[in-house]
Amino acid sequence: MVPAASRSRTARQAAGHAAIAAALLALGCGAGAAAPHDAAVTPDAPVAVVDAAADAADGATAADAAVPPAPYPRPGYQHLSETGLYSELASLEVDPSAIPFEPTYKLWSDGATKRRWIRLPPGTKIDTSDMDHWVFPIGTKLWKEFSLNGVLLETRLVERYGTGPDDYWLGAFVWNADQTEADLAPDGQQNIAGTMHDAPAQKDCGECHRGDVGRVLGFSAIQLSAAPTGPNLQSLAAAGLLSNPPAAGGYPLGADPATAAALGYLHANCGHCHNPNGTSWPDTQMVLRSVVADTGLDTSAVYRSIVNVPLQYWRGGAITVRVAPGQPDGSAIVARMSARGNDDQMPPLATELVDSTGLDTIRQWISGLPP
Repeated sequence: MVPAASRSRTARQAAGHAAIAAALLALGCGAGAAAPHDAAVTPDAPVAVVDAAADAADGATAADAAVPPAPYPRPGYQHLSETGLYSELASLEVDPSAIPFEPTYKLWSDGATKRRWIRLPPGTKIDTSDMDHWVFPIGTKLWKEFSLNGVLLETRLVERYGTGPDDYWLGAFVWNADQTEADLAPDGQQNIAGTMHDAPAQKDCGECHRGDVGRVLGFSAIQLSAAPTGPNLQSLAAAGLLSNPPAAGGYPLGADPATAAALGYLHANCGHCHNPNGTSWPDTQMVLRSVVADTGLDTSAVYRSIVNVPLQYWRGGAITVRVAPGQPDGSAIVARMSARGNDDQMPPLATELVDSTGLDTIRQWISGLPP
């Protein structure tokens, strides 16, 4: 039997999660709703309410609900149901403490439909002292669900459980044929449910996620500056969930829509490897990840590392530069984005189909660059 004190603390911790969720929803973080004029949460208002007196009465301390969680052992998850995403697995009811979000710029996943959620521990904030590299509090969980034609394929989890640079749990859970549970796939799985979709092995998750010190790729200042639904940069700041405030206008990429779309696409699909922390840096020193300090295209590290820059290792026949202004067919980035099934393809992992829409975005941008 669970002691009454433990049940009481658990209830208050759940209430803390719910308070964070309610704060975000009240500020327009649910389904893109606008914040009500009388929203109760202000930048200085507490997000989680802690009943310290009640904690003391049953032998607990305020630390149980209000202080960021201490490091804990690496989770031994075997099933998605153990991670806390669902309050009711049978009906696939997502727990209210898991906040849905959507990044501004999407990672291409061969046409799969994706849903994403984040859960922050009560009484915590995201460390945004480096606005380009957010560090999430211990206990943070982020899930990403992949489906195709209504069939659940896999759900991935990133969870921080300690203070060390590798104290992150990363893995994929593959859904069973009955759609009643998803099981951990430590070695990954190919062609899930008869589709071309593959889940990555746990050992391969770091190939992308080590490209950021916080190990999270789609929940960031740039990605949330113009988020279409869910939390955005300003609502997170208003809810008191960021340690340092962002710029009032966010961090848009490029002064025109074509530039913003192209830089955003490269940021989301290539930037996790192609940046000074990424796995591709030793070979290419190419930057495809934008930073908040970028104020002009021609002065950005992305522009300077690709436009009219000669190729290093890859050889593309008549193609000699990474991006040839005005010439998409003379640009290595276009050639490699167009390839699949060989060593030329980019991205090299997690895709078997060319993203025709994304490719067209890059082609249009290059076509508009002055020679």
